[in-house]
Amino acid sequence: MSTSNDDALKSQALDHLRELLDTHWHDARESADEEGRFAIGFKVAVKDGVPAKLKVTSRISTTITDEIESTVDDPNQPTLL
Repeated sequence: MSTSNDDALKSQALDHLRELLDTHWHDARESADEEGRFAIGFKVAVKDGVPAKLKVTSRISTTITDEIESTVDDPNQPTLL
C-alpha cells in the first residue's frame, strides 16, 4: 500500500530520471555501437527518514570490442629457412 510519502518519493524520482535522461540522451546516442545500440541504466536509492533522501544515478554503457590475432610458433619445432 502506497503512502503519500511514497507517492512523493516516486514522483520526485521520476522527475530526476526524466532530467537525467534528457541531460545524457545525446551522449548515450553518441556511444552507440555499430548496430545503433546503446543503453542508459538508472538506479534509485532511498534512505527513509525525515526528511527522506533520494539519489538517482544514471550510467551510460557501451560495449567495446577489441581484438588482436597472431600466430605463435612452437618453440619445440625448428624454424625452416
